[in-house]
Amino acid sequence: KKWDFAERMELEKQEQRKAPRGVVLSLLALSPERAVTLLYMLLALTFVLFMALTIINVQRVSAVWEALEQARIRSENSHMTAWHNLSEVQHTLDKQLSGELKTIHGRLLNASQEVENMWWKMMQCKAECGKELSDRLRVLEERDVLEPVLQQLAEVKEEQSRVSALLDTALEETRNLSEIFCTRCPTGWQQFAKTCYFFSTAVKPWQAAKESCADFNAHLAIIDTEQENKFLANQILENRVFWLGLTDMHKEGDWQWVDGRSLSLSVWNSGEPNNAGDHGEDCAMIYSNGRWNDAPCSNAEAWICERSC
Repeated sequence: KKWDFAERMELEKQEQRKAPRGVVLSLLALSPERAVTLLYMLLALTFVLFMALTIINVQRVSAVWEALEQARIRSENSHMTAWHNLSEVQHTLDKQLSGELKTIHGRLLNASQEVENMWWKMMQCKAECGKELSDRLRVLEERDVLEPVLQQLAEVKEEQSRVSALLDTALEETRNLSEIFCTRCPTGWQQFAKTCYFFSTAVKPWQAAKESCADFNAHLAIIDTEQENKFLANQILENRVFWLGLTDMHKEGDWQWVDGRSLSLSVWNSGEPNNAGDHGEDCAMIYSNGRWNDAPCSNAEAWICERSC
């Protein structure tokens, strides 16, 4: 009996081990139609799983792209806001600077005009004071006076020299101030250093040309340096001449500028000045090559005006 029980147990164990093989065999024993159906179901299940995973990945990628797009939009908005603020600040600064520059320019123009007026007044004062002192000297010299009067005459002469020196110094300082406050030349005028020049297109006698310059608060051109002479010559077209502010009509051979100064620079053409002709040649002109010539003051020529800028 013990042997029968042990044999049954062994048989049950063998049956259990054969069970999976039986399942496989049972599956293999299925008909081809059922096997194809089962295969399609497995493929469908696999496709569903694949699509589910694909949709999940697409959703994740879309979420990432949406986050990146929002970040880009926020960045662009931030840049646009910053640029708008910067533009407003720049516009405000430009308006402020423009207003300040206009104010400064107006003040400089006023100061330049005041300095120029002062310069002309001092020139007039110098001429009037010099004439008054000269008259007093002539009166004293004509009198038959004794030593005290002669002493007074010497003191007056000394005072005249001192006043003349002071006026010359003041005129030079005024001229320097005029150059400091120089802003720009009027329309149609040419600038060289701190001076403005006007080259006429019309022609007039020398005296009429001088008066035309005075209408512009200017005078006929006075040349002090070779550089200035070269600049004026470069503005003149070939075969044209222009009146300068130089004449010896007050005394033949004593050439002086219109401001009363004697020549410090001489650029006469060969053989000039020669005072040719029956009526003489008492006014100077400049050619396109920079050389000067004396000519009758009644000739109608173009002219050059000069004034501080």
